Amino acid sequence: MAYSTESIFHTLRSARNQSGLSQRDLSARVGVPQSHISKIESGGTDLRLSSLVELARALDHELVLVPRKALAAVEAIVSNAHATQGGEDPRRSAAFNRAQAALAKLRRDHANAFDFTRLDPILGELASLRLSNADLDTLRAVTDRLMKLPAGPGALPAIERASKALTSLRDRIAHATPEAPRPAYTLDDDEDEDA
Repeated sequence: MAYSTESIFHTLRSARNQSGLSQRDLSARVGVPQSHISKIESGGTDLRLSSLVELARALDHELVLVPRKALAAVEAIVSNAHATQGGEDPRRSAAFNRAQAALAKLRRDHANAFDFTRLDPILGELASLRLSNADLDTLRAVTDRLMKLPAGPGALPAIERASKALTSLRDRIAHATPEAPRPAYTLDDDEDEDA
């Protein structure tokens, strides 16, 4: 009996959509042409196991072999995990996934021309901070500029500016002074007791 691969392709498509990545973003992340991602998602190509593993990991998934008797239990666990993770803001996930895709594209296009080791920790630190909608808009704007950069040495000043913009965003959020907590109640002046 031939194993139906349609569910695998459907899962890849769904994972990409839930991550907020376009086919072009995913192709930049894994280093294959966008047309190949399209063929994979439509079942138009015979996918190698190593390519499937790489795609799954780029979408924050893992491939596992499950004993058939345990399949129902594993599917229930996965379903519950998706339900509890549903609270994550999809705009936030999409912004960070796109930023990672932009970084992967930069590494590929400018491998020897720029030190990208600074950008990874900055994105990681931003991901651990609470970002406002305006902060997410800033991250998206920087990411969009990075995605549009052509390959070549002329892009290096723009990469440096983007790195400084992300560092500035991180510093501003990390070093913001929190609002003073408001008391749950206040004591009235003792004058009321004399009355």
